[in-house]
Amino acid sequence: MRKYLTNKVISAVKPKVNKTKLGKATSELNKAIQKTKGSKAKLSQTLFEIENKMPLTFKSKTGKSMKESDRKKKIMKDNNKVIGRMFKKALKGEK
Repeated sequence: MRKYLTNKVISAVKPKVNKTKLGKATSELNKAIQKTKGSKAKLSQTLFEIENKMPLTFKSKTGKSMKESDRKKKIMKDNNKVIGRMFKKALKGEK
């Protein structure tokens, strides 16, 4: 590594915190503009793939995604069912 890059701490870059309503509104506008640009690029990519009969890169998301906590609860419930069945089979096997 170069000598001037070793043991340096980034101190010149300050976080951007909006102090006025105008600054906050400008920031929200910039975020919305970037989101629109991304959506436009996705749409043009999808249209290109449809025209050329290629598989779609961005598939539509249907349905509601499950929360992580709900997913864990479902897995635990399924595991309890399986373990319960195993115990029942083991008890029937002893008799």
